[in-house]
Amino acid sequence: MKPIIFLSLFFVFASVACDSKVNPEDTKTTKAKLVNALPVDGCGWHFSIESDKETIQLLPNNASKEKVNTLIQSAEATHGVYMVDVEITYRLTGQKQSVQCGWGKTGEFDEIDVLQIKSLK
Repeated sequence: MKPIIFLSLFFVFASVACDSKVNPEDTKTTKAKLVNALPVDGCGWHFSIESDKETIQLLPNNASKEKVNTLIQSAEATHGVYMVDVEITYRLTGQKQSVQCGWGKTGEFDEIDVLQIKSLK
């Protein structure tokens, strides 16, 4: 009888630990640039977040692309680079995604789920 109780408790705790709800502590809100520098041998549409120490490149997951595409329509080119300043709230998905870059290369960036996005224009 005790093994059944132990197994039941194990499955209850395991199911709680595997719950896929978004944890607010896992989300980040930051200013970023939605950039397409492919015409000047950079990479296609992606988010670029700059800090004092590094530049982080991120790609939206498939569920977020409609939100992002709405802002892409407002992008203006400067010297061949399309860019929109945005504020995004996102969480990492733990996946990687590929993007086309110049000289026939492919970049691989971390994938994000965009929870909110707004233009800073």
